[in-house]
Amino acid sequence: MQAKGTIRSPIAALLVAGLFLFGCAGTAPPASDGTPRALSVLTYTTPGDATVLLPTLTVDTASSFVTDFIYDGLAVYDDQLNPHPALAESWEVEDDRIYTFKIRRGVTFHDGAPLTAHDVRFTFLTIAHPDYQGARFGDFTAIRGWAELAEAYAAADAEVAAGQLTEEEGRGRKLEAYAHFVETGGLQVPDDYTFRVEAAYPFAPLFTRLTGYGIMPRHLLEPYMSDLLHSPYATAPVGTGAMRLVSWTKNERIVLERNPGWRWSLTGQPAQIDRLIIQIVPDQEAAVTALARGETDVADVPPEMADRFRAEVPEVNLYHYTTFAYTFLGYNLNHPTYGDLRVRRAITHALDREAMVAELLGGYGQVAHSHASPARWDYNPDVPALAYDPDQAARLLEEAGWLPGPDGLRYKDGQPFVMRLAVNEESLLRRQAARFIQGALEPLGIRVEIQRMAWDDFLAHIRSDAKETYLLGWSLGFDPDPHSIFHSQGGFHAITGCADPEIDRLIEAGRSTTDRARRKQIYGELQAALAERQVYTWLFAQDTVVGVNQRVKGVRHGSPRGLFWNWEEWTVDPVR
Repeated sequence: MQAKGTIRSPIAALLVAGLFLFGCAGTAPPASDGTPRALSVLTYTTPGDATVLLPTLTVDTASSFVTDFIYDGLAVYDDQLNPHPALAESWEVEDDRIYTFKIRRGVTFHDGAPLTAHDVRFTFLTIAHPDYQGARFGDFTAIRGWAELAEAYAAADAEVAAGQLTEEEGRGRKLEAYAHFVETGGLQVPDDYTFRVEAAYPFAPLFTRLTGYGIMPRHLLEPYMSDLLHSPYATAPVGTGAMRLVSWTKNERIVLERNPGWRWSLTGQPAQIDRLIIQIVPDQEAAVTALARGETDVADVPPEMADRFRAEVPEVNLYHYTTFAYTFLGYNLNHPTYGDLRVRRAITHALDREAMVAELLGGYGQVAHSHASPARWDYNPDVPALAYDPDQAARLLEEAGWLPGPDGLRYKDGQPFVMRLAVNEESLLRRQAARFIQGALEPLGIRVEIQRMAWDDFLAHIRSDAKETYLLGWSLGFDPDPHSIFHSQGGFHAITGCADPEIDRLIEAGRSTTDRARRKQIYGELQAALAERQVYTWLFAQDTVVGVNQRVKGVRHGSPRGLFWNWEEWTVDPVR
């Protein structure tokens, strides 16, 4: 689930954009010779709708895809993940812990209000606020005063839980601690166009964290600090980005139009697209059908369809690339069945994941064994792998007390082994993976009941204690720090449920040094530790396959940022 530099989102939402040209949708600014030109309109077709359009609250890639057009960060990253100036025209780093950003002058929000360093500071203060409703609080504990703020919040919660304070008194304590942090903490504005961050110690992910979040308007959002999630700007956002929101009809479409004053792309040029329509369809099959019929310009193509699609739809170019993404089978680690490591290891041994890659991905991917992507620098190829071994799976289940019954199912304490597997219905790949798992576990004596849910319902379910198992994925950030996912105090703890002192220790060690070689060693150990504990059953790291109609020009693929990394350079031929 993933913003630049952070974890963004589940893989189902990673259906990289479909684009549809409306040749007669209106007129755009005149061409260089003064004649009107046709309005360039693209429609992005996807089965994943956004949920909230505030950068500090987004946790899924469908939302982040939209906010990346509407908001800007302090830096923008090129195809090799190198930072370049965006809202910050320059920066300096002193002693690996003091970051000074010079904010670009003359930038305005979409409502015309000027951007200043106060908006930048405000954006990060929303995450520090006691009423913050997102998952990113743990990303900034290295900032001077932030860890003490977290301790104050935890102490207030403990006193409320013990009955020593009322809820109102506890919140008052938190607000006092927050006010002290605002006054004395490491987020500073020396002048209107300088933003300074002082960390308590060197913290490797901090630069990516600071530069990756879209900057939000203080003048609009400050009155809603206590409930940003339900503010009007959560669905009607105002940023400084290349596109501004025109309308959002839930589960139907999001319409964005070009911001004519935007100039801080990697090329220094304005975007060439006048309007982007994000068209929401019921499932991936509908998006692919639209692409094949020429009704949309770009859509993800299921990998197993890629070769046939290439042969039968020659007017569409197919691009495939390895991303920072993987798919996994997740467990409720507090559940009496799935809290048993032997059961989790048995399920992993029972799945022929090489066959999954061949059958479900058409070979466009590879088996995953831990939390990493082969496209990123921290990848450890030597993580011990659990091989496909149904006999070992059966032995482990028997060790765990799950014995074969007369009806072919396994039983423990008189109860059959029934595995309830949740999957979001919009994802064809996940539905296929669920059926594969169902077929693989049945001979082992495990009945799998697949629970298909709409995306919003699925997210609510996997955050709750009601979940048993589920199919999900992570699109990983540029920096390998996985605190929000696997640390016991991480923002996604409600989903992952990992609470292991050794995992915590390795995560904290990896983020507290800036030496890349040392970090690579630590993260290699972390990947091995996660695999040993089988926190997940890692399934596969799939390549993304995207179809682009030949009307779209300027696409440059091959970046781990995805196909859209240079979208500002794209043009679209008129429909004839």
